[in-house]
Amino acid sequence: MAMQFRKPKRNLRVRDSDGFQDNENEEKMDVDTVLKMPKPLKEKTIKKVNTLSFGDELNECDDGEEFKVKKSSYSKKIKKQMNKEKMGRDKVENSKKSKAIADTMKPVVDEKPKNFNSEPVEKEIMLTGRAAEMAGYVSSDEEPDSYSSSSHRFSNPDQVKIILKKGQIPDAALIHAARKRRQQARDLGEDFIPISSQSHNESKVDNEQITGRRLTREEDELEDSDDDGIIVMSGIVSQAEDRKKSLHTTMADHTNNTEFEDPDELDEDNDWETQQIRKGVTVSQLAAAQQESSGMNTLYNNMVIQEQAMIPIVMNQKPRFSDSYAPQAPMTTMNLDDIINKSKEIVSEMKKNQNPDQKYFEDMINEIPEIKSRTEKLKMNVPELADCFQFYQDLRGYVTDLVECLDEKIPLLVGLEQRISKMYEKRRTDLIARRRQDVRDQAEESSTNKLGIPTTHTRSEEQQRRAAEREGRRIRRMRMREIKAISKHADGMSSDEEVPETDASAFRNQLEIIKSDSNLLLDDVLEEFASVDLVLKHMLEWKNKYLESYIEAYVNVCLPKLVGPFVRIEMLTWNPLEDDLKLEDMFWYKSMQKYTMKGNNNVDQLIKDVDLELIPKIIEKVVLIKIDQMITSQWDPLSSKQTKHICSIVKHILDMYPTIDPDSKLLMMLMTNIVDRIRDSVDYDVFIPISSRQVMNTGRMNVFFQRQFNMAVKLLGNILTWHRIIEDVVLIDLAINQILNRYLLTSIRTLQPLEAILKITMIARMLPSSWLSYGNTTPKELTPFLNQSKLVSMEIDKSHPQAKLALDKLNEILRL
Repeated sequence: MAMQFRKPKRNLRVRDSDGFQDNENEEKMDVDTVLKMPKPLKEKTIKKVNTLSFGDELNECDDGEEFKVKKSSYSKKIKKQMNKEKMGRDKVENSKKSKAIADTMKPVVDEKPKNFNSEPVEKEIMLTGRAAEMAGYVSSDEEPDSYSSSSHRFSNPDQVKIILKKGQIPDAALIHAARKRRQQARDLGEDFIPISSQSHNESKVDNEQITGRRLTREEDELEDSDDDGIIVMSGIVSQAEDRKKSLHTTMADHTNNTEFEDPDELDEDNDWETQQIRKGVTVSQLAAAQQESSGMNTLYNNMVIQEQAMIPIVMNQKPRFSDSYAPQAPMTTMNLDDIINKSKEIVSEMKKNQNPDQKYFEDMINEIPEIKSRTEKLKMNVPELADCFQFYQDLRGYVTDLVECLDEKIPLLVGLEQRISKMYEKRRTDLIARRRQDVRDQAEESSTNKLGIPTTHTRSEEQQRRAAEREGRRIRRMRMREIKAISKHADGMSSDEEVPETDASAFRNQLEIIKSDSNLLLDDVLEEFASVDLVLKHMLEWKNKYLESYIEAYVNVCLPKLVGPFVRIEMLTWNPLEDDLKLEDMFWYKSMQKYTMKGNNNVDQLIKDVDLELIPKIIEKVVLIKIDQMITSQWDPLSSKQTKHICSIVKHILDMYPTIDPDSKLLMMLMTNIVDRIRDSVDYDVFIPISSRQVMNTGRMNVFFQRQFNMAVKLLGNILTWHRIIEDVVLIDLAINQILNRYLLTSIRTLQPLEAILKITMIARMLPSSWLSYGNTTPKELTPFLNQSKLVSMEIDKSHPQAKLALDKLNEILRL
């Protein structure tokens, strides 16, 4: 039987008994005599550890017990049943042992030694732990007179029931006294609790002197304290095994567990539970719960009766087969043939279940040769795979180095592009500002007063200088036309783009510096990274050797971005506004053309080539951006030469590369910038003076009028050059509405019929032929112009030969 001893609590404060201080020396001698210790033990001062915040305020008269709040336990009743069952099993042994110890120790306790040098008792008892510490201690509440009928008001056990029936909560003293009485009954082996505890005072005092009040508080400590302070000393059976065995026994004898129950305790627990339930549950809830419980009990009883009725039927049926193939349905009488057939079916079913495994095994056996042959092939391919791996590693290193090189060179390239763009923009801005200033100066010089008489103006030195330079440029342009044998020329149709020689020289020097910087841009780079031809050589090798991986890597998508910087370097100084160099004559274009055509012997192979759109993508992502920069920084819409060049190259790109469609964002951005530049020129460069015919016939005003009229006609022609490139709606608004109808027709109405016929003929030659077909393609905005042409043709004098010739030319163009 396992014995349990408790460790002494460090924070336990022993309550002083009534005669403890008076008879201290005498009690020490009694303890020495009882324990028979060769040397007197030194009392160890127990260090008091206050577990309460108010522990220091406790007085010495307190009973030394700490108030503890009981923690809720989920399996409280099961633990109580286990403890009571264990105590019931050990009841006989505890009673025998307690009686034996009482009989052995009673003479020693009752007989006080008169002589301190008396001989020790022959039979010695060794006490350890708390029993040794409390061996000679007798508390005041455990003295014999403490259990007299007049000493304690809770000596009657019916007091607990009386208090509970009144609905009151018993205090700690009442609960402690009841538990002490129950523990006393268990220790003495009694099956009842006596009404008066006076007859047991002697035995209780003896027992408490031996056990040191351990058993009287055992139940409290079992429920309140945890297992940290318990030392288990077991023989053969461990405490865990003992608990497990007790739990099984308790669950088996659950219906008969009232053998060790105390009736008074059950009544007290029931009363306590009833009082607590009444506090937390209303009457309606309690009635509903009782009704539901009675219904569940009735249902459970019916189920038990049905199960008991089915037991004889099930017991009388005997299974025909003891194995898993026993039939589920009721069996009829079977003869020998049926048994044989059934056995065959069972065997066939077992074979059928075995067939998949056998088939899987056979398939694995059949796959062994194929796997071996595949292994051999892979071994044979090891050198080829090694070369492939080495190629990919080298290609990966090359591409990585190329990208790092371009990342360092692109910022320098962008700087060069910005420098050359600023140069051209500055020159264009200066030329436009000079032209507009000349128009203002000429308008001021040719102005008249209210009577139409020309006024004289005093020119400033700045105006005189500008006028001299203007006339000098006109004379030089006239001489150039004479050299080129250009006889027919209208004043104002030429572009005044001449710049001073000093400015032109400085511009050429800056341009040469930029060219030299662009040549040195890749001078510090290895040769295989410095040319677009060598870059495409590595890509072509990849394409020829491993086409599948080439396609999976989307090289055709990444290649335009990879070779784009080389194209930009070559096109850095390309100026299509002045040069006639075509894209097809450039080095990068020829290299990419070779790359695309390599290995494609016919048209079908070329169509299936993944790099078929390489050149169109380069043109869209590089060339269109370059042209857009020229439009915004260099192009002057009044320059017929620049307009002709830029319009021809854009038209060539759209015709030769149909993949660049209106859905392209870069193309739409280019068209938008072109329209903006034209609109700006229409708003600020068109100016035609209008006055009476008398004034218009004067020399200075007539010259200025003719020059400005011809300049407006030239701008009209430059705008209509973008026909079939820019939408007709935009062109009609810019050319017809804002120039022809607003400026030119108004000026024509102030002219003589012969001169008007000549001006109308000049304008008609600028218009697209599709607009003059008098069909659905003729814009309605041309109606005023056509009506004015008919009116002038009716007013002209047809007898004059020059007028008749002009009218014939007009009829040929307009088909009047």
